[in-house]
Amino acid sequence: MARTAGMECDLKTISKNNHHFPDTTISIAISTTEKIAGGTFGHNDLSYCDDPEDASIDESFMPVELRGKKWKTKRVLGEGGNFKVYLVASSDGLKYAMRWCRKQDCSTTKYGKNEGFQLKAASFMEKHLENTLRLKELIGHHPNIVKLIGFRKVNLFTQQIMEYIDGSDLHNFIEVNYFQKKRQIGIRKAQSLFCDLLSAVKHSHSLNIAHMDIKVENCLITRNGNLKLTDFDNAVRFQPGKKMNGSVYATRLYAAPETFNKEYKPACADIWACGIVLFIMLKQSIPWEVAK
Repeated sequence: MARTAGMECDLKTISKNNHHFPDTTISIAISTTEKIAGGTFGHNDLSYCDDPEDASIDESFMPVELRGKKWKTKRVLGEGGNFKVYLVASSDGLKYAMRWCRKQDCSTTKYGKNEGFQLKAASFMEKHLENTLRLKELIGHHPNIVKLIGFRKVNLFTQQIMEYIDGSDLHNFIEVNYFQKKRQIGIRKAQSLFCDLLSAVKHSHSLNIAHMDIKVENCLITRNGNLKLTDFDNAVRFQPGKKMNGSVYATRLYAAPETFNKEYKPACADIWACGIVLFIMLKQSIPWEVAK
């Protein structure tokens, strides 16, 4: 790992250093979604998330009790390179987080005329989402893991229905409560949050599932001060003690050194990322500016 000696990069530096490096096996999905968050993903109005009239809807991956429900969009919770997350309420008033991902590229400048590529990308992304759901079903219920309830297919989009956490992610939690107030997080508080994270990781590893994208943005803090790990989109099944080969799709800042050599143990890569999270909590800075 390359690092800058004596560096003091503050918390605000973290986000701009969270670059990903793609796995060749999912480069199709990356390339077809990379422009979605740049304003082409959808409309700014909240009605965008409501089901359009005459929409083609597939709820076969939803729990029976949630099928046929009407969903009301409340507000945007966040967004990433290929998705947006909304707070929604079902027709019976229960709140959920709904993550919208487009199955096909909406950029007409690069892929708009390549229908074959579009169909291939859509098929891959759909299989990827189904695999994510299967992994979350294996993980089951755990107090420190955000529950994935199911997903719907609405026209060209998939909607992941998840447990709604009324709080913030760990990055914002540290920035608002500690960084902006120029004070350090207490050892007991850091220990409590870190133990929550390790509990989630231990549970998934006991099922031979590695998260592969652990970072402060994927650690959600509830109003009770507990940590829940979310976003298992890059999770993989592994065989204990055996290495995996090939590139990975991870956040560079948190990536273990061996992942850059394309030969790594997924569980060990998760533990490395947990260490980076702990460093950020205690130091409110990043350990290095460039990881390679």
